Amino acid sequence: MAPNAWKDYFTFTKSERISVYILLCIIIASIILPYFYRKQFRDPVTDPALQEQLNALLKEDSVGNDNNNIVSTGQQTFQQPAQVGEMFPFDPNTLGADGFRKLGLRDKTINTIINYRNKGGRFAKPSDIKKIYGLREEEADRLIPYIRIHTPGINTANERVASEPAYTKPVISKIDINTATEEEFKSLPGIGDVLSKRIVKFRNSIHGFESIDDLRKTYGLSDTTFQKIRPMLTITPKR
Repeated sequence: MAPNAWKDYFTFTKSERISVYILLCIIIASIILPYFYRKQFRDPVTDPALQEQLNALLKEDSVGNDNNNIVSTGQQTFQQPAQVGEMFPFDPNTLGADGFRKLGLRDKTINTIINYRNKGGRFAKPSDIKKIYGLREEEADRLIPYIRIHTPGINTANERVASEPAYTKPVISKIDINTATEEEFKSLPGIGDVLSKRIVKFRNSIHGFESIDDLRKTYGLSDTTFQKIRPMLTITPKR
């Protein structure tokens, strides 16, 4: 290769040089022109009548939110008007669906109460009504003063009803220590199988007791137990 052959790659004809100049001018212009060009924006046009209607709707919606109760389900929020019913004394353990509806409760809350009772649930005190899922706090506060829990066996004056016979303390007949059997001695408080056998064995060994106090000499019979059973003992003189 000739020493100056590389110059052929950098040698342009006149027409080629003109094309290069034009291309450079276009590139420079595309870079510089955006700085001198400013886009013009027009202000939006507002319809006064339409805007007035929109403002009125927004105002009504705001007032409605203040007068309604909010019920949230999932990701959406709905407005539900509050219900105010007739107040009267009631027992939540026995009141029917119509009665709860008369009190102003919603059907969904009524169903929750009925299902709770059907599964064995019971309201033991008025404040237990707050445990019902879905019952609003203001509703519970409105109901509690009128709740009357009826307790079986207790009348409205909180007096015990005599549904069962009154308990009477059994009368224990006295035991003759000289004739009583082991079973009779076992019926005394604090006397078991072992002591009853010892008493009879001791009695037979001395051929009968001469006094009630002789019983306390039985081995293993404590003074505490003897004093407890002494009023239940009697004796016939031995022959």
